[in-house]
Amino acid sequence: MKKIYTLLLFLFIAMTPSMAQQMLVEKGGNTESIEFSNLDKITFNGTTVNIKQLNGTTSQATMGEIDRITFSNYTNIDNLEYSTTALFNYISSDEIAVNCNAGEIIRIYDVIGSQIICVRQNADNATISIAQLPKGIYIIKANDRTAKFVKR
Repeated sequence: MKKIYTLLLFLFIAMTPSMAQQMLVEKGGNTESIEFSNLDKITFNGTTVNIKQLNGTTSQATMGEIDRITFSNYTNIDNLEYSTTALFNYISSDEIAVNCNAGEIIRIYDVIGSQIICVRQNADNATISIAQLPKGIYIIKANDRTAKFVKR
C-alpha cells in the first residue's frame, strides 16, 4: 500500500503542467517512455497499474513488476549547480540573509520550479523577506550558486 501511495505522489507531482515531459517506467530491464502530451489516464486496480495513452496504447503492470519510475526534465529551474559556499543564513523564520554582492539577482523557486521571488540586491549580504512564503521547501539561486532551504 505504501508503494501505491508513493507512486501516486510522484505521478501527481510529475503531472504538474510544464514540469515533466516524460514518465519513464522501468520493469524487468526494459524502459517504457510515456510522453505527458500523449497521456490519457493512469488507473489502479488493486496492485495493477493501467496507463492509457491518447494514441490508444495501453500498458499494464503490477506494482511488483515495476522497478522504478522516473521523470525527465523534472524542474523549470535552469543550471542547478550546488556550491560549497553558504549562499544564505537564517535570521528568522521570516527573513534570510543572502551572501552575495550588490547588484546580484536572487531568485527563489518552489519545489516544482515556479519562481516565487526575484529581487536585485541593493547591498552586499542583504536580507530577503520570506514572511509571505508558506511552509515548505524552496530553492534559492544567485548567479552560479544554488541552495535549498526549508521554511518551517
